[in-house]
Formats: sequence, structure tokens, C-alpha cells
Amino acid sequence: MRTLSFFILFTAFVFQLTYSQTSEQLLAKVIDIETSYPVSFATIRIKDSNKGVIADYNGEFRLPIGYRNKIIIVTAIGFETREINIKELKLGELNIIKINAQIEALDPVFISASTKKVDTKKLIKKSRKLSAKDIVIKAIAEITNNLSNQPHSYIGYYRDYQLVHNKFHNLNEGIIETFDQGINTNFLTNNSNQTAVYSYNQNKNFSIDSTLSSAYDGTTKYIKYSEILPRGGNEHTLLNIHNPIRNYNINTFSYVYNLEKDFPALHKFSKGKIIFLNNEPIIIINIKKIKPRDNIAYGLRTGRLENNEYVNGSLYISLVDYSIHRFNYQVQPPQSKEALFNVSLEYAKYNNKMYLNYITFNNSFEIAEDFVLREELIEYDPKQKAFIVTFNNKEEHLDFSTISRRNFSFKIGKKRLKSLKTKKVSDRKVKVSVENFDKSPIVFNEDDKRDLSYKITRIRDLSGRKIYQRRTLKGNQFREFFVQEVNENKHITDGLVVMDKNLPMIESTINDFPEKNQYWLNSPLMDKKYRD
Repeated sequence: MRTLSFFILFTAFVFQLTYSQTSEQLLAKVIDIETSYPVSFATIRIKDSNKGVIADYNGEFRLPIGYRNKIIIVTAIGFETREINIKELKLGELNIIKINAQIEALDPVFISASTKKVDTKKLIKKSRKLSAKDIVIKAIAEITNNLSNQPHSYIGYYRDYQLVHNKFHNLNEGIIETFDQGINTNFLTNNSNQTAVYSYNQNKNFSIDSTLSSAYDGTTKYIKYSEILPRGGNEHTLLNIHNPIRNYNINTFSYVYNLEKDFPALHKFSKGKIIFLNNEPIIIINIKKIKPRDNIAYGLRTGRLENNEYVNGSLYISLVDYSIHRFNYQVQPPQSKEALFNVSLEYAKYNNKMYLNYITFNNSFEIAEDFVLREELIEYDPKQKAFIVTFNNKEEHLDFSTISRRNFSFKIGKKRLKSLKTKKVSDRKVKVSVENFDKSPIVFNEDDKRDLSYKITRIRDLSGRKIYQRRTLKGNQFREFFVQEVNENKHITDGLVVMDKNLPMIESTINDFPEKNQYWLNSPLMDKKYRD
């Protein structure tokens, strides 16, 4: 089963490039050779460099044409590494790259720091003596050893957007560089841990709907069963809060809280299969939540959740050095198949240290539509002895299967009328024939509608809206960062303006970036021919 089962399938890329020397791009998709399923978040590196791109959930990525004379290295946890000459990729079509699952180690594993050779089979046999919880606790304890304690930076593609009915809305995207002083510093509060923005704009090729991007007010826009602290409206800060690996010793989000202190006690773990990455054995540890004893106040760090929320997740842990390669965590509300929120992140090894590869977080939300189906005009036609009722559904037709004489009740003064039959006049207009119950003539002054009272019930339009009821739309808010380059031993340069962590990103100063042509936006594909 795919871990991010509730994710809406991502598409690939739009033909608009902000960061590259040319608008021409090579489009590709990584798939499992055996199943033809996409390989989500595969890593694509330019050979002999530390630059690259992360494929999206649908396994798709793009490269600027400027890399045409290079070779890419495609890697993914659980799959054999494959090298591809970029010259083999064709412009104007979606290139399919097939990779094989790696079901066993082909060679012994070498630990580069000591050049020590590890027997993979003995390593796996040794792991069988440990419980799943023991492996998790050991992996958490090793975070400070496996992550770099030296200054470094990540340059990559950031985006945030809403996804409603499989459609992207309010897609903001850009290239950013995040500076990290090392695992021994507090990533969120340390003044040396900062982010510089090199580009950040709203992509006008996608739907722009200010209603969907409005702040959560608990009424017109809200997260059912939960709430998320706004953090000043900065989506990037909110994304970083949901990284429990980097923030292993501070409170992050509900049920994970402090990874070091709370996480093992609040969850139960079971062993999954062992897979490989470059011959390194990685065990999958499945995660479920256990109900806290005596309902202790493990309160919210980023939201308010109930004790009966359902948790489904996994940790991918190396059996060589217990480094955490991947963390997936999904929370579902009671009796629901839809996720309340989902976090997925991956770390990759460079020079024997683990560095962020990508992080994606999304939460569900509901928002009340402005439109409410109702009558717009009621007129009486004495010749036809009928009321003509016009509804306000200018964009969606009435569902006439829901309309009958029983839906309408009219009174003139204190005298109730009998509804005889209805007839469609137009897509939003209905004629309702009426008469007095005693068959006497109807006396109605059209100029004095105060005499008229009425009741209309159970009518819908073809989109399912019920009369007088405000419908809510369900969607997901995404925040994502995909690393394109890791820079070891790098500090913030003088003159660089950093982002205010507690203000909306749109208010950030855009820095001049001479190397901007080396990085590119991975915008979702809108061209139908690449989605089919």
C-alpha cells in the first residue's frame, strides 16, 4: 500500500520557467519497471555535482535544457540506482524512466567514515533480536550523530497552494535557501538559522481564489477537529515546525510532540520489510498511536486533536547507523478515510551525514461557499394562475428531478393556496400553478407583496446544493520544499536579507542571486497530454 494514499495525484510541470536560461525543459517520469507505478519523490542528481531535483508524488520531474550534456543519477529507497545520459531524453514529450526494485544487497555495505565493511546479512540477522520500539529509540538517539552539527544550507524549490477537486489554487512558488547552523542548535528560534528568498511569486497560470487562501477564522474557513497556529501567516515556518527529525528535542505537532521524549511512549511500533538504498539495508517501522493514559494533557503544539484520532505512519531506518531516511505520518479523524493532516519527509546521505531531501505537509480544511441557492424573484401571472419563481443559480442548472408541487406552499394574507403542478420555464425558472382550495378567484395585488408569504423546500441544483443551505468545500492546504542543492560548511553571506519567520512570505525581500540560472521551478503540469 502506498504510504501517502490520500494524496491527490500530482501532475508534473507548466511550460513557464522563471529560473533557468531557457524556457525549454526536459520532462520525465520515474516508474517501477515491474508495476508501472510512479516512484514518488525519487532523487535525481546531476552526476559529478551536488545539484539535482526531487520528483513529485507522481514520479515526475523536469530539467532545464542547459543540462543536456550531463548524466543524471536516479535513486529511490528500495530501488536500484540508475544512470541516464540526458541526451537520451526527448524534448516535447514525457520521458519514462524505469527503475528496478532492489530486494537484496548486491555487495557488502561500507561505512565511509571508517572504511569499515559491514556484512549485510549479519546486520539483518542482528536486527531481528531488537524490537521495533528498540530500533526507533536507537534511531532517535543517533540523530545528533547522523545529522550535521556544522553550518550548511539547502537551496531548493518551495511552493504552497490549495488543492480542491483535483485543481490547484493560489500556487505560490519560488527558490529559497535555508541556512542551518547544525543539529545542536534550535532550528526555529536560533537567530543564525534563517532563510533567504531568491524568488517567490504567485503562478498566474493556475486558479486564483482569495476565498481559499483566506485565514482560518473557525467559521467560514476551518479545519474540522483541529486547528493550526497561524505563525504570523508564514507558510514556510509552519512547514518547518512539522519536521520532527530536525526538531527532535522540541515540541513539533500533535501526537509526535517532542520526538525524543514523547514519541516512543505515545505510539506502538511494528517491523515491516527490509529494503535497500545503494546496498544499505533499511527497515520500515510501522507506526500507530496508542491512547495516552489517564488522558494526560499532551496538549496541542499546532492543533487540537481528540484521543480517538487514527494515526498511520512509518519510519525508514538504516540498519547500518540507525539514521532516519524517511518519516511519514498521517492523522485521520474518527470514522473517516480522509486525512486530517499528513507529513512526509526524507533525508539523504552526503559525506556520511544526513541532509534534508524534501518535506511536504498538508492539512485538510473546509470553507463555506459564498453562494446560497435561493429564490431571486417571485411573480404572479393572473392569466396563467401561476407563480413564476426565478432562482439565483446563474452558473448551475436546477435539478428538476427534485422539483414538484409539494416543494411550494403559498399564502395570500391568511388564505392558503393549493399548488397544482410545476413546469420548467428555464434552467433557473419554474412555473407553479395554484388555486384557492374553495375554487374561488385568486385576488392578489402584485404591487403589495406584503400579502404574499411562501415556503420552498427540498430543491437542489445539479451540483447538489440544497436550497437555503450554505455548502462547504473540502480541500487540502499544501506546503512543500524540495532540495536541489546541499552546501556543506556554508554561512549566511553579508548583505543577504533573511525572511521574517513570523510574517507572510509574500512580504519577504527578494535577494539578488547571481547563480539563479542553476535552479528551477518545478511547477505542476497543466498540459493534458502529459497527464494522460
